[in-house]
Amino acid sequence: MSSLETFVSCLDDYDPNALAVDKARTIVRSYVTPIAVNQKVPVRAALGRVLGTDIVSSINVPASDNSAMDGWAVRGDDLAPEGDTRLIEIGTSFAGRAFAGEVGKGKCVRVMTGAVMPAGTDTVVIQEVVRADGDAIVVPAGQVRG
Repeated sequence: MSSLETFVSCLDDYDPNALAVDKARTIVRSYVTPIAVNQKVPVRAALGRVLGTDIVSSINVPASDNSAMDGWAVRGDDLAPEGDTRLIEIGTSFAGRAFAGEVGKGKCVRVMTGAVMPAGTDTVVIQEVVRADGDAIVVPAGQVRG
């Protein structure tokens, strides 16, 4: 016997007499009305309405890759898969004021929320997991790129 009705475990609630997918779609479609007309309304009159088309920005928002948290911008390749990683801090990047320079191997830049990601970096390590060590930081094992 190899019929579906003989299987158990993840199919315990399987009902071979359940409503067929096509029939279910027919029922759902009988309760909805497709949008036939698009209207332009002021933004303040749009509450509770549904967009008829996608809204696509003509510019990138934000305009550059930004840090979503306070921490240190690093090169993901510098993070050791096992053991701590020690990186030399070479500067700071605040929101609205980018770091002028490129971050090389073994280096990092302190970043604040909203700061432009410095050239050469692809990862932010959050400040809560970092230990300061003079002019350097120590990143514990387990931090990943991103």
